[in-house]
Amino acid sequence: MSNRGESSIDSAAEGVLNRSDRPPTDIGGLLKEPRTIGEAIRARAGARPEEMAIVGSNFSPISYRMLQDEIDDARASLRQAGFDRDARVAVAIPNSVQAALTIVAISCSAAAVPLDPKLTGVEVERCLLALRPNAVVVLRGVTSVARRVAEQHGFPIIEAIFTKEGMSGLQLTVQKIGSALPPNEPLPDAPAFILHTSGTTGEPNLVPFSHRNVLAVTERLKTWFDLTPQDRCLTVSPVYYSHALTTTILPPLLTGGSVAFPVNATNVDLSEWFCDLRPTWYSAGPTLHLAVLEKAEARADARTMHLLRFISSAGAPLARDTHERLQAALGAPVLEHYGSSETAQIASNRPPPGPFKPGTCGIPWPDILKIVGDDGRPVLQGQRGKIMVGGPSVTTGYLNAPDLNRSAFIDGWFQTGDIGSLDKEGFLTLHGREKELINRGSEKISPIEIDLALMRHPDVAQAAAYAVPHPRLGEDVAAAVVLHPNAGITPLELRDFLGAQLAVFKVPRRIVIVDQIPKGITGKVQRNRLAEGPHKKTEQPAMSEEKFQADLLQIWKRILKTENISIDDDFFEKGGDSLLAMDVYLEIQRLTGKTPPETILFEASTIRGLAKKFAR
Repeated sequence: MSNRGESSIDSAAEGVLNRSDRPPTDIGGLLKEPRTIGEAIRARAGARPEEMAIVGSNFSPISYRMLQDEIDDARASLRQAGFDRDARVAVAIPNSVQAALTIVAISCSAAAVPLDPKLTGVEVERCLLALRPNAVVVLRGVTSVARRVAEQHGFPIIEAIFTKEGMSGLQLTVQKIGSALPPNEPLPDAPAFILHTSGTTGEPNLVPFSHRNVLAVTERLKTWFDLTPQDRCLTVSPVYYSHALTTTILPPLLTGGSVAFPVNATNVDLSEWFCDLRPTWYSAGPTLHLAVLEKAEARADARTMHLLRFISSAGAPLARDTHERLQAALGAPVLEHYGSSETAQIASNRPPPGPFKPGTCGIPWPDILKIVGDDGRPVLQGQRGKIMVGGPSVTTGYLNAPDLNRSAFIDGWFQTGDIGSLDKEGFLTLHGREKELINRGSEKISPIEIDLALMRHPDVAQAAAYAVPHPRLGEDVAAAVVLHPNAGITPLELRDFLGAQLAVFKVPRRIVIVDQIPKGITGKVQRNRLAEGPHKKTEQPAMSEEKFQADLLQIWKRILKTENISIDDDFFEKGGDSLLAMDVYLEIQRLTGKTPPETILFEASTIRGLAKKFAR
């Protein structure tokens, strides 16, 4: 280690930290156990000051020395203006690179509150009023929703400008709110950033994620993925949310690697993303993986154009077909993982030769996950139950939400709301959200199971099952699908396809072909929006008695699980009962678009009799 590196660390420790904040023993210029994000980055800057920290196609590279300078300047500006290390500073900057730099710099000085620039004025107002930040950072000379809302409610404005070529040279113009303060390091258990997630009441849930939380999840990713200073992560997730901050930005920087930003994260440009930026890994949701796949399959050099060691997938289950084709197209393992805003990553598949099982979320980090039944006791191996998470990466609780915290955090364990199971090898499989389970006449149905079954059809690009109200069963199953271009599959054909894969009661009674499926910013399907949409039955064209008989025959064969049946066989003599009769009744509704008496199958229990009765 050079003397320059040692002296820069020593002077920073003496000049910035007071005695109570001083980090553990400094050995050879590297902190033995950094306790905060700032300490960890300072260690990297001291050890390898000229190594690249952040790179991009449209700006000059930012070294660790430059990154440390920007962090120090931001902290000095805040402290001189009277903002202490517990201040909450909202960041509302639209450019991803500039936003990321600002969030990192603020989090090393106070608590950063990232605000998505796509939020409406009402959403920004709701978030700011719930959090009451000490200031809001906006770009100088740029009008924005966040600036307008902050001014309306009297929140101090901090203007950010970037003075150097490209995206670096962050300077903050800060309104003075008090006496100048010493440049103290934040405490390890203080929030590095505060995230806002969707709440069930319409109000945002505020998730404080501490320095200790970030360092814990960084250690997991370093171990799982064998991250080194030679690794570079391509960041294509929105920087205002958990996945980017806790996976693709901070962990690469804290392990001494680098982060790459494309010009446009929504426009997949394989030459820029993989050839120019040269990442060794990237992490994203299924929608973006599918876009990468489509571009990769169109290139003959897709397997040789990149340096990817692995690809990480999160946010929603990845269709098996997409998983296999993406691995084949790029020649890199695709690793699904699992986490949440409240916990960060808690389970992951690992690159070969590590443990890896497609279709699962991988093996959880030791001793931080348990699956329990309704009684709170652990379930048996292979059984489904509620996923609970503990350990050092779990937030201490939502801000300003005592009632929610009492129900979500029990004896140090966070109730994720997800349903999962662990197999004999310890791999975690998700089966949907507890609140999203469809209760069809007391039968609990996982929408994810239906999603995956639909996506096994080669014509289906995306699928989402959801519950719709039913007067007799309480809830029934519906599904929305997005087809591949030029696909000609019909909803009826998809239902026949599902009949060979799923139990009768799981097959959606209604399948709607749509242009897109509503998703949140992190890629999670918003089933509630599908369920809240209109569910008017499409008027069915008139059909002949012969066609009606033929369709009914196929339905009976599927429901009764037999090919040995004719149009003159009695439904009940062939094994039918009242529950199966309800299934037939629902199928008749779907076929005809009409609502016959629920007793119709008891009045005419053969296909021929049913057809004649219905014709009358």
